[in-house]
Amino acid sequence: MIPEKSRITQRQLMFFVIQSQVGVGILSLPHNMQAIAKGGGWISTLIAGLGVQVIILILWALCRRFPSDTIFSFLPKIAGKLIGNLLGLVYIGYFLFSAGKVLTLFADVIGKWVLQSTPRWALLILTLLTCIYLVKENIRVIARLFVISSLTIIVMVLLSLMGYVNMNIDYIFPIMESGWGKIFEAANEALFPLIGYEVILVIYPFVEGTNGEKLKAASLGNLVITLFYSFEVFTSLVIFSPSVMPAIEEPLLYMLKGFSFQLIQRIDLIFLSLWVFIASTAIVSWLFMATTGLGRLFHGGEHKKAVPYAAIIIFILAMIAQDPSITALIDRIIRMSHYVLVIGLPLILLIFSYFTRTRRV
Repeated sequence: MIPEKSRITQRQLMFFVIQSQVGVGILSLPHNMQAIAKGGGWISTLIAGLGVQVIILILWALCRRFPSDTIFSFLPKIAGKLIGNLLGLVYIGYFLFSAGKVLTLFADVIGKWVLQSTPRWALLILTLLTCIYLVKENIRVIARLFVISSLTIIVMVLLSLMGYVNMNIDYIFPIMESGWGKIFEAANEALFPLIGYEVILVIYPFVEGTNGEKLKAASLGNLVITLFYSFEVFTSLVIFSPSVMPAIEEPLLYMLKGFSFQLIQRIDLIFLSLWVFIASTAIVSWLFMATTGLGRLFHGGEHKKAVPYAAIIIFILAMIAQDPSITALIDRIIRMSHYVLVIGLPLILLIFSYFTRTRRV
């Protein structure tokens, strides 16, 4: 039975999904989409969001069969205690690697744009200390901060609208220049900046309301992020010419760097400050998922006891990821794990639970 202080509303679930999905990927996504799909990159982002919605339906269908359990407690019921707990450890590893990857990209961007002379280890430690302070709280406290931090997305959209004074709609034409094959290839690439929705597997039993209400809340969260990402990709594509985009890794920041007011000289730093806030919450979300599993397996359900050493693990991952070959390896691990653990295995578990009639009402 979930205690009252650890329960959240459907609205908070929506914002939890939003803050788990939005992260470091938004800055480089327009560049990656243009490189593959050209002017149709924004369509690829919409298709990726539709694909995420299908995956959310699969995760929801699995979770609704075990409404009182997280993935770490219903895995042993489906696969047996030994295999179930081993799979739980695999999921914990996936969550930790994902947190490490987000932290790595976070430090790279901050080190490149703002704190060029600050040692990498200092950036990582300062970020992690902030995240640890929040992750040690119960889920209701985390969800309340996520609701507040989601408001920064509105400000980021308003700042991005400033770029339209220099827009040229001709830059995205012909929209189908690369063809549908490349558009779908780019959609697969856009799927990874959208990850984070798997948080449903962990927080589902903490959410009040019916199964249908939970699905609606998670779907609305995904819709908000899909539209936000598509808007930012479209904005970048109509601001920068196709000849310039390949040379710009973070087009949104370069776009705002050219604007200034009498009192504010660096609009891009305001945008980046807001991004720092919401990117940090993505790290918090991944850490919470991992420590929830570690807490159940090793600490009698108290996730806060697992926070310190989980943070040390992702600190080590972020430090060794300075080597491009290590970064590429971690990226491949996360991508393959996502296909297997977030798409393939939940579908298999769902089918298996129906055949074995395994369920907890």
